[in-house]
Amino acid sequence: MLYYFISSLLVVGLGGIVAQTILLRELLIIFSGNEFSIGVIIGSWVIWEAIGAYTGGRWGRKIEKNIGMFVFLIILFSIFFPISIYFTRIIKILTGIPSEIGVGIIPILYSSFLVLLPTGFLHGFLFTLACSIHNQITKEGSSSIGKVYFYEILGTIIGGILVNLLFIPYFNSFQIAIGIMLLSAISCLFLISSFRTFRGRLSLISILLVLALSFIFLAGKGAENIHLLSIKKQWQDKNVISYENSFYQNIVVIQSENQYTFFSDGIPIITTPIPDITFVEEFAHFPLLSYQSPETVLVLSGGAGGLINEILKYPNVKRIDYIEIDALMLKTIKKFSTPLTEKELSDPRVHLHYLDGRVFIKETPVKYDVILLGLSPPQTLQTNRFFTEEFFKSIKNILKEKGILAITLTGSLAYYSRELKKLNTCILQTLGKVFPYKFVVPGDINIFMVSDSEDISRISPSLLNYRLKTNKIRTNLITLTHLKYRMHERWQNWFFNSMKDAETSLNRDFTPKGLFYNIAYSNLLFSPSLKTIFDHAERIKLSSIVFFIIVIFGFFLLLQKKYRKVSIPYAIATTGFTAMIFELILIFSFQIFYGYIFYEIGLLITTFMGGMAAGGMAITSRFGRIHKEVRLFKALEIAIIVFSLSLFLLFYYLDFIFSFSSIYIHILFLFLLLLSGFLTGIEFPLANRIYLRGGSSLNSEVTSIEWSVGLLYSLDLVGGCIGGIIGGLILLPILGLLAGSIMLAVLKFSSLLLLMTFPER
Repeated sequence: MLYYFISSLLVVGLGGIVAQTILLRELLIIFSGNEFSIGVIIGSWVIWEAIGAYTGGRWGRKIEKNIGMFVFLIILFSIFFPISIYFTRIIKILTGIPSEIGVGIIPILYSSFLVLLPTGFLHGFLFTLACSIHNQITKEGSSSIGKVYFYEILGTIIGGILVNLLFIPYFNSFQIAIGIMLLSAISCLFLISSFRTFRGRLSLISILLVLALSFIFLAGKGAENIHLLSIKKQWQDKNVISYENSFYQNIVVIQSENQYTFFSDGIPIITTPIPDITFVEEFAHFPLLSYQSPETVLVLSGGAGGLINEILKYPNVKRIDYIEIDALMLKTIKKFSTPLTEKELSDPRVHLHYLDGRVFIKETPVKYDVILLGLSPPQTLQTNRFFTEEFFKSIKNILKEKGILAITLTGSLAYYSRELKKLNTCILQTLGKVFPYKFVVPGDINIFMVSDSEDISRISPSLLNYRLKTNKIRTNLITLTHLKYRMHERWQNWFFNSMKDAETSLNRDFTPKGLFYNIAYSNLLFSPSLKTIFDHAERIKLSSIVFFIIVIFGFFLLLQKKYRKVSIPYAIATTGFTAMIFELILIFSFQIFYGYIFYEIGLLITTFMGGMAAGGMAITSRFGRIHKEVRLFKALEIAIIVFSLSLFLLFYYLDFIFSFSSIYIHILFLFLLLLSGFLTGIEFPLANRIYLRGGSSLNSEVTSIEWSVGLLYSLDLVGGCIGGIIGGLILLPILGLLAGSIMLAVLKFSSLLLLMTFPER
C-alpha cells in the first residue's frame, strides 16, 4: 500500500507544478505579460495552499476516512484544473474588461485569487492530509513530514521537466489539464485497490467517471474543441484566425474584413495592410531626416507593418538590420502577409535577425547612423531592459559619431498626471546620463531623439522639409505645415515646464524605476483607487523597511517571554517570505538577462522547488544523527543571510557577469535557484521536529503531527504570499534587486537574533 501511496504523492506534486505553471502562463497573458504580476500569482497560489494546509491540519480522522478524502480531493483537484483555465480566459469578459485592454492592480489581485482558489486550496489540503496518512501507515512521527515533502516535490520536479520539454511545446492547455485528470484517476484507482478495507463509494464513482471522461476527451477532439471555444469567448466572438504561444509571448491574429491586427499578450502591436500612419511616419522620418544622408539603420522590434516601409523610401539607406527576438511573430506576419509586409521583409537591404536586441548590440561590428527602438513603453521587465542606463550605454557604442537614437514614450498634449510626468522624466534623465544632447517632439506619443552630437538640438522644420524634398520622399502626413506644428517651440516649452517638478531616479537594470512609474501610471488608468498607496509606496526606502523589521522583531521578542516557542513560527514565516523573494529576484534577474521568462517559468520554478526537495530530504534522512537541532537551525539562518549578501555582490558586479557566455549565466541562475531552494527547504522539516519536541502549541506539551505541520506549513506559505504580493508589486520595483537582497539579510538576521533566546534543549 505504501508504494501506491507514494506514487499518488508523486502525481500530486506533478499535478501541482503543471497546474501552477499553466495557470501562471494563462494569467500572464491576461495581465499583458507583466512579470511583477508573477509575485501576485504565486502569492495567490501560496495563500490558498496555506489555508488548505491549515484546514488539512485540523483533519484528524482514521486512516480509512483519510484515504477516502485523499483520493476524492485528488480527483476534485484534477477536475478544477481545466475549469480554472477556462475561467482564466473569460475572466476579463465576466468583469466587463475588453479583451484588448490592459488591467490594473485590483483586477490582477482578484483575478489571481479567484482563479487559483480551488486548485491552490486543494493542493495545500492534500499535503497535510498526506502527512497524517503517511504517519498512520509508517508510525514514523515527524519524519513523515519530511518524506511527504520530499516525494511531493520529487513529483514537482518530474512535472516541471515534462511541462517544459513535452507538454507546452506540443499540447494546448486543455489537453495538458485533461491529461493530468487521466493520470490522477489512474493513480487513485491503484491506491484504493491496494487498500483492502476501503469502502468509499463516492471516491470510486468519481475516479471511474473522471477516467472515462478524460479518455474520451483526449481520444477525440473534445480538448481541442474546449480550447477553441474558450478562445472565441475570450476574444468576444472576434474573428481569431491564429492563436499561438511562443517562447516569449502569446500571439493572436484577428481579421476584420481585409485588415489584420496582431496582438502580443492581448495588446495590439501591428495592423496591416493599413498601419497607424501618424505613428509610423513620424517615428521613421523625424529621426532619419534629422541625420544627413543615413546609410545604416537599426530597428529594434516593431519594424514590420509600416515602419521599415518608410525607411526604405530613403535612397541613401544601404542596410537595415531588423531585430525581432521572437521568430514566431515574424513567421505569423509572413503567414498572413500583405503587399506592405511582403515588400518590407523581402527587400535585399533588410536583414532579419531573430535574436535578443541586447545580445545583438553586444556582438554586432556595424556602426549605425540611426537606431529606432520600436518597443512599447517599459510596461514589463522584458521591455524595461531596453530603457535602462546600461542598455543606453551599449547603444552608444554602436552609434556613429553623429548617430541618433530615437525612442517613443506615452505622452499627452493636454495634461500630465504625476505618474506620467515621472515616467517621462525618469527615461529622459536616464537618456541624459548617457547622451549629452536631445530633441523632444511632444505629443500623445512623445518621440525622444538623443545623440552625442549637438546637431540633434539644432534641427528645425525647414531643415527636415528640405531633406524630405531633396530625397524625393513621398509621405501621407509629413509636410512643412505638419513639421511646424509638431515641432513648435510652445509644445516643447510646455512639455519641459510640465516635467520641472517631477523628481525621479534613473532607470537601471536592477533598479527598474521606469517600470514602477509605468505600473503606477497604468494603475491610475485602470485602478485609480490605489493611487494613494502607490504615492506612499514610492517613498519607501531601505531604511524605513529596516525600521519596520526592528519593530516587528521587538514585538516578537516581547511575545517570546510568554510563549517560549514563538521564535520557530517567526523564523518559518520569515523564511517563507525570504524564499519567495529569492525566487522572484532570480526570476526577474533571469528576465533582465534573457527576456524569455514566459517559456522558462516552469523550469525556473521547478529548479527552485527541486532545491527545496533536496534540502528537505537531506535533513530528514539525518534526523537520527542530529542531536543539536536548534544549533543547526541557527546555522541555517546564518547561511541564508550569507546567500542574501552574495546575491547583492552578484548584482553589484553586473558588468563582470555580462562578460561570460550566456550559457554559463543560464547555468548560474539555475544553480542559484537550486541553492536558495535547498537552504530554505531544509528549515521546514527541521522546524517541525523542534516544534513537535517542544509541544504542538505555543505553550502546550501535547504533540500532534497534524497541528504542527498545519501551523508551520501555513505560516511558511503566508510568508511566501506576503513576499509574492508586497515584494513583487512594491518592494522589488521600488527598492530594486540590490536593496532587496540587503532587506532579506536584515530580516533573517532578526529571526536569528530571536532564535538566540530559544533554549537549545
